[in-house]
Amino acid sequence: MMIWIIAGLTLLTFLSMFLIGNKVVAYTLGGIFAVLTVVSVGLLSANMDNHFGMEKTSVTTTTQVYSATPAQSPVKAVAVKKIGSDNYVLVYKDAESDAQASTHFVPNTKKIVEATKTTSNYEKTNVENAQVKTVTTKWTYKSDLWKNLFKHKNDDNTVSIKHTLQVCSYADKMDRFYASSTV
Repeated sequence: MMIWIIAGLTLLTFLSMFLIGNKVVAYTLGGIFAVLTVVSVGLLSANMDNHFGMEKTSVTTTTQVYSATPAQSPVKAVAVKKIGSDNYVLVYKDAESDAQASTHFVPNTKKIVEATKTTSNYEKTNVENAQVKTVTTKWTYKSDLWKNLFKHKNDDNTVSIKHTLQVCSYADKMDRFYASSTV
């Protein structure tokens, strides 16, 4: 929308300067439209460079996961494999009834920008059931006015997506989950 406003103000500036016969009126209106054009360009630049009119928001979701080991196994575990410097591929079942565990958070090398925004890790904490905590951070518009002015069709305002597999840290609890790095 802001691009159209800038184009319209630019057109009004030229039309008022060249088509109005009275010089005082032409320069007054031309000056007003020129200043509004410069302000509009400044607002658009501020939005593109510093996310003017936006704020960071985070949404946290938690999903229970299930052991990658067979149901008969006395130890419930998930498998982790480190890739890169601070990222992990995690292997676990999405549902208790799943026959096979599946890999999660494998980076998509065909969409490298999305892959760089996503990280996955695991931590040992005091949880009853293994779970994946996902924190999605995005730039969101502060109001409908800013959204209507600055939003464009393929706007991806995702800053980061952080997946953390949380497993039990107690070694004496055989009925809880553990992370194994042997994949």
